[in-house]
Amino acid sequence: MLKSIDRNSALPLHSQIKDQLLRFIDEKREQGGNKEQLKLLPEEALTRIFGVSRLTVRQAVRDLVNEGHLYRVRGVGTFITPRRISGQLDQIETFIEEWTLQSKQIEVVVAAYETKVCSEQWLSDLGLPAGTPVFYIRRIRYADGCPVALDDRYLPAEFMSLVKHADIVREPIFITLARRGKMIIEKADYQISATVASAEQASVLKIKRGSPLLARRLVIYAAPARPIMAGCSLYRSDLFTYSVSLRPGVI
Repeated sequence: MLKSIDRNSALPLHSQIKDQLLRFIDEKREQGGNKEQLKLLPEEALTRIFGVSRLTVRQAVRDLVNEGHLYRVRGVGTFITPRRISGQLDQIETFIEEWTLQSKQIEVVVAAYETKVCSEQWLSDLGLPAGTPVFYIRRIRYADGCPVALDDRYLPAEFMSLVKHADIVREPIFITLARRGKMIIEKADYQISATVASAEQASVLKIKRGSPLLARRLVIYAAPARPIMAGCSLYRSDLFTYSVSLRPGVI
């Protein structure tokens, strides 16, 4: 619970406010909830509670933003950064189940569902000749109302009849392909790298241009060794981390 600060303390006023806000942030993260429930009180309210000037409140909030505990949305307010989501590298695209188990409210927004001509890089991954139109899907993944990942997926155009718009928000694409196309998923190749957000990517993920991102490039194969989907996922590195569990013999 936030309360008035101790003016007899040797700690600077903004440091006392920061300490209280950190405890408040931890409590809110434990409680979870949607984006609106993780919204920080406005400056006017914090100024009244702590009994200090707006400048002092702003200094404490700015420090917490710079440290990644809070983030600002222009014209909307300041929000608590959710706990980082952990993704498993030893599983193929199971984010809906993984994120739900981590008590996250999941939302998937489909931003593109179309046929298009893509770069030779993706055509090569799919084993298709240059200039071949592909089935392109772009989706934005949200956790607790905050955009966490931007996915681009490229599939042979013939698969457009197998994957409906509604499927994309309900389950991993490869599962839909396997079920409707009667395929056996053979393997997935991943490449993980670090990158920075372009202006477009930053706008979608609600971060600053040049912010660090985790990039996961993938190719998924169905038996017998046929590439059925390629693409890249970009994750906000302040909200997402990868983990892997190794057993004796593979360490």
